[in-house]
Amino acid sequence: MPIRLLTIACATFALGFCASVQSADRDDKETEEKFEAKCIVSGAPAKKASSVAYRGKKLYFCCNNCPKAYKSNPKKYLAKANHQLLSTKQITQVACPIAGKPVNEEETLKIDGVKVGFCCGNCKGKAEKEGAKAVDLVFAKFDKGFTLQTKCPVSGKPIKADQVVKHDGLNVYFCCPGCPGAFEKAPAKFAGKVPQLVEKKKKETKKEKRS
Repeated sequence: MPIRLLTIACATFALGFCASVQSADRDDKETEEKFEAKCIVSGAPAKKASSVAYRGKKLYFCCNNCPKAYKSNPKKYLAKANHQLLSTKQITQVACPIAGKPVNEEETLKIDGVKVGFCCGNCKGKAEKEGAKAVDLVFAKFDKGFTLQTKCPVSGKPIKADQVVKHDGLNVYFCCPGCPGAFEKAPAKFAGKVPQLVEKKKKETKKEKRS
């Protein structure tokens, strides 16, 4: 190959490589920018690099000191922790967090930047009256309105609140009417994909080891 053609080929390759690197960097930056969460201790923007495990999920903080404050008194930050899980889409709302009844899509309210649904205007009104304290009212009792699930254990698709069955004393949610039957025929096959069942099993195992 003539030197001139070789030079052109090398230059073309170099330009293509640089463009791909720049594109990858841009994609990474955009992905990082899309992550939005408030540190449950300080209220400052949280970072993915600073996190701790919580109920099979992750809690994010603004720095390495805040996780220490959280671990020293987890109950103090319980409501804010659940609020952050919903804001980062690690959990799903399945009922009114106050009454435990089905959500009315017309009765919604943004609580510290996170959309929450209620069953009626009365429950929504209670949250509105609380103002800044609404996070405590709405998110302190997790099991009343939320689930650790985000995906159907059978199909892997997003769950729906009205597609639910009881298993081992807990609600298990699905994406459609066809999936509960498949689960009930072979629950052991799918139980590992249901966060609340996994959490319960871990607690029972710890309890057995202590006794």
